[in-house]
Amino acid sequence: MRREADGGLHVNQYPDAYRVGPAAPSTPWCMYLAGPDGRFRYVAFDLDAKTDEDYEHAADDADVLTRILDTLAIAHVTCRSSAAGGFHVWIRVDADAAAVAELADAARGALRTLDHGMLHNPATGAVRPPGAPHRDGSASTVLRGDVAALTAAPVTADALAAVTDALRARRRPSTPESSAPSGPVDSRHKTHRELTAWGRGHMATIHGGDNPSWTGFACLLAAATAGWSLADVEHAARTAPGMEHYRTKNTGRGDRRPRNPQEAAARLERQWAKAQSIAATRGLLGAAARPERDLTDLAHLVDAAEDVHTRFRVSPGRWNANEAAAHERAVLTALTYLTLHTGKTHVAASVRTLALLTGMGRTTAGDALTRLQAHGFITRTATADGSNAAEWRLTPPLSTAPEQVRSQPLKNPRPPAVLFDRRADLLARFENDLTDLRHDVFTRAGLGHLAGRVYATMRHEDPVTVEDASDRLGVPRHRIIRVLSRLRTHRLVVTTNIGWRLHRRDLRDAAARALNVIGTLAARALLYARERELWTWWLAEEAFMRAEPRQRRRRPHATARVIFQATDSRGGEEAWPAYPRDASGLGDHRTARTIVHSPDGVERLRAYELAA
Repeated sequence: MRREADGGLHVNQYPDAYRVGPAAPSTPWCMYLAGPDGRFRYVAFDLDAKTDEDYEHAADDADVLTRILDTLAIAHVTCRSSAAGGFHVWIRVDADAAAVAELADAARGALRTLDHGMLHNPATGAVRPPGAPHRDGSASTVLRGDVAALTAAPVTADALAAVTDALRARRRPSTPESSAPSGPVDSRHKTHRELTAWGRGHMATIHGGDNPSWTGFACLLAAATAGWSLADVEHAARTAPGMEHYRTKNTGRGDRRPRNPQEAAARLERQWAKAQSIAATRGLLGAAARPERDLTDLAHLVDAAEDVHTRFRVSPGRWNANEAAAHERAVLTALTYLTLHTGKTHVAASVRTLALLTGMGRTTAGDALTRLQAHGFITRTATADGSNAAEWRLTPPLSTAPEQVRSQPLKNPRPPAVLFDRRADLLARFENDLTDLRHDVFTRAGLGHLAGRVYATMRHEDPVTVEDASDRLGVPRHRIIRVLSRLRTHRLVVTTNIGWRLHRRDLRDAAARALNVIGTLAARALLYARERELWTWWLAEEAFMRAEPRQRRRRPHATARVIFQATDSRGGEEAWPAYPRDASGLGDHRTARTIVHSPDGVERLRAYELAA
């Protein structure tokens, strides 16, 4: 690294390359993982801990990885990258770029804190080796293993493939319903409230299994899906075996120690808010597809999703230049996420569903859809019809320009396991992109979408300088400074001598209250639910009118008293009450809207539709 004019090391870049000499550089330095021939000589698993919240996740991931390597008798070295950083796990290899890339994708699917970019880059992928200094004044410290292993004979290709297979077996499932406990289960444990079968399994996992942070969050996600409250979660955290992560902390040296009660409560509250956000996102989705039945389509979907992710990464200014561009990015992210989740080329998505996924209004989402279609990023393959939403398709990436007609080599398809690894990684990235921004404080009446984008960046890159945020988001420095100033006013971020960091406590709800926008997204969701209810009621009325008179069932009036309520689900469209009519016999939409939007309107309609 180069020192700045003030003598400090502010930019985390390594612009100069030198041959290795007998004396180590005085400033932070790193070494290439691959040689000039493109073959990797070392593999370094970089388990990032950008924030205090991430440190224990990285420690748990390091434990999982080292257990796999120990089981396979592969020599390795585990380092703490810096005093406030994550972990580096090193192994000596002699492998081609394709084998290491496959290993990286498998590891990314199992280790959520892994930064695997350097393992996909044989040309310039580099990591600070053991003992190398860090810009904060500390150094990479060996925790476990012998550095001599990095100069010994490399592991064999078969051993490297065994690591890949072991990591792939631990790939995180795309849906929580298909997840299994990460360790033995205490069959005697009973939850104090009803929970799904997969949730009960995670709650009963002894000591949180072999990855307590992952198991603990799975417990929170199951609780959020089941409608638990924070008080319910706090009760479970005191006794549930699977919530060990919220009672003790990983020291990074192979043991755990009890948490400070205040720290434990704050961590649980932050993680609970995140679990609720993810549960709300997944609640808007349909059932996930079984992509293994259609690998050809899935390969095209993954390619299209990778193309979208690349566009966001290499042209950030295009997607953050103004409010309209930011809305386009959010809607395109939501459509890509739905495409990967369902495994379908054509996905049905209404403007209200996209609005709820992205935290914007339905008209804003509709305008963004129109612009994305005009710019060629998406194609509408079917219009909305009755209760069926319009269907959309991502525009597939083009490898050659349309006028090029020369012959092209056959494309070698990716193996199924590699395809699933990449899909899991992309799903996690797009889901994080959606959930990080969806909060009342980042709505238009609050701090705005750009503030949410900066906040989300700081959740994954901490600390962040104004220059870093400007380059990453493609936004001028003066706009970043203005956004950071507003975030600091509401105590969401703090400034340090090395950049901006998130506040230790998640104060977004407090900021939303101060801005008088608390409950905006919940109110919007309720409004859209009632609008859907009204539309479904009218469609049922149309179906009733089109039916032959002798096939129609007698229905109660919209204001009639319900004599009997069935206990089963709605039997059909005729179970809805008669739609209100005005004096001329036409549908009285104003009265119907009043009924649906009344405080007990949805409950009244549900009672009417279940009436005998």
